[in-house]
Amino acid sequence: MKLLSSALMLSTALAVPSQVHLSLGGAVDSSGVSTGMYVMWKTDGQPSSTVRYGTSEDDLSEQAQGSSKSYLDGHGFHHTALMENLSCDVEKIFYQVGDEADGWSEVFSFKRAPCASSGTVFSISVFGDMGYLDSDLRPPKIPHGDDTYHGLNKVWSATYSRNMLESLKNSGDIDWVFHVGDIGYVDDSFASAPLKFTYEEVYDGYMDWLQNLTSTMPYMVAPGNHESECHSPACIAQELKYGRHLRNFTAFNERWTMPSEESGGSRDTNMWYSFNYGSVHFVSINTETDWDGAEEQETGDSHIPWLKAGGFGEDGEFLTWLEADLKAAYEEKKAGGRKWIIAAGHRPYNTIQEMKIEEMFIKYEVDVYFAGHSHSYSRTTSSDKPVYIVAGGAGCDEMGPSKESLLLGPLGQDLIESDKYSTGVLDVSDEKLSWRLIDSIDGSIIDSVDIL
Repeated sequence: MKLLSSALMLSTALAVPSQVHLSLGGAVDSSGVSTGMYVMWKTDGQPSSTVRYGTSEDDLSEQAQGSSKSYLDGHGFHHTALMENLSCDVEKIFYQVGDEADGWSEVFSFKRAPCASSGTVFSISVFGDMGYLDSDLRPPKIPHGDDTYHGLNKVWSATYSRNMLESLKNSGDIDWVFHVGDIGYVDDSFASAPLKFTYEEVYDGYMDWLQNLTSTMPYMVAPGNHESECHSPACIAQELKYGRHLRNFTAFNERWTMPSEESGGSRDTNMWYSFNYGSVHFVSINTETDWDGAEEQETGDSHIPWLKAGGFGEDGEFLTWLEADLKAAYEEKKAGGRKWIIAAGHRPYNTIQEMKIEEMFIKYEVDVYFAGHSHSYSRTTSSDKPVYIVAGGAGCDEMGPSKESLLLGPLGQDLIESDKYSTGVLDVSDEKLSWRLIDSIDGSIIDSVDIL
């Protein structure tokens, strides 16, 4: 009897949902805005992928069945379900995931996307390049010379930015998050345990660390170079067991579900997609693969020959899709529809030039392009559009300590730059976009600008 009871307890424990996170998706309404919300979560066992939801915590009368995937044996199952046809007439939607047999998560809640394409004010946090915890909690155990080892630092922190995001959520200052690549720096996880397989452990830790945020608002993501693969010593030495199953953005595409299908984007992946929210058309681009000269078009970030990467569409498919998407958004904008077009991707301005899409951004009047990758902040200061903003200073093991800098770009370039730990907030109305960069340590405003 004790053995049966223990087995039942183990089965239930394995099925407990964790890492609950949301993203915009589903069919669009007459204003072109998503009427649904994806919910994703992880379990160690494989219960059914069920979400139940409703208009109050005590009335979860709607139910949807999703699907689950496992991309690495022995490392759990990742579930996705879609809550559809969410009403504009209620302030909040309540939900929980799991099932009757194995148990449900706690009840979470979120706000539906605005139902109108104008007259809605909202705010989002935009940043890239945020790691997991800090060097106190995850001290590096690889040899360092002058405080760095192949780009990895002795002293660093993502905790300040994570705490700032929590504060912005609690104060109601943000409605959702756009993380423009390099999510958790999972491929650098070996720095604190060089000979151990840590990739999945750290990815799980990052997602649990964020659940209080991601379970209550959409957390939209774009691919960065650090999503491309696991290239730790364990993944290289045990390539058949680990490395080949984690190459070519596998974990990124299996753990997250973005509105790619709905927007005609990258098939069965999150590599490129678009969506509307209020008065903005958002476009998430792929700076990593599927264009001539892309860094991860043939191999992943390490460029180890057998860790292949790239090829999520036919030749030219991504850029053809991008131009068609921007053209449609531009035509809607000119016809008096959505007011703003905002693009986001991981790599900054010089890559956009190399991709030869700067001309598209200008032709179709993109207002802002957000990026990361540089582990710092920069913003163009001219009145030309698009405004280019790099918000890559959220903190990671390749950034090092926060610095006391805010200065004009080198040699009089048309830039403002900062090396402080920071997160950005974009306030959106029909009249203007208001951007502010917030010091993640003390909450002061480092930089701000209105875009009219």
